[in-house]
Amino acid sequence: MVERFGPLLGTWTGRERQEASPWAPATTTRASMVLKLDVDATVVLQDYRQVRADGGELSGHGVFLLEPGTDRLLWWFFDSSGQVPVPATGDARDGGLVLERPGPSGSARHHLRVAEDQLEHRVTVRLGDGAEHQSFLLGRYRRLTGH
Repeated sequence: MVERFGPLLGTWTGRERQEASPWAPATTTRASMVLKLDVDATVVLQDYRQVRADGGELSGHGVFLLEPGTDRLLWWFFDSSGQVPVPATGDARDGGLVLERPGPSGSARHHLRVAEDQLEHRVTVRLGDGAEHQSFLLGRYRRLTGH
């Protein structure tokens, strides 16, 4: 896990731009994220908190794990929206991590990468079966502490 997550580990804070969607209007947010190794360095735990411009909040906890016997990465994200998490699957790609999570109305693709000591989290969504992925969220965070 250290090889895949090394640059991502630490405490991050930044801003996000969320596009309009069926769930909410477009908005800007402040967000913080902590990514740390745990369980004898076999998992990465994620703490996340987002505060929207209207004062609304979303908080969550993620668990990243390599599927035993494979290079496939699994990610569960439990958040305050109350939905039961479906695991995302992915791998190391494009200088970071790329994970895709299916959902009842389509899928979400998450790209996480660090460049110049800045973490970028880009989320695209595909609504329905035939649609292409469209931008949903772009977050850029600066490192507060390493791990």
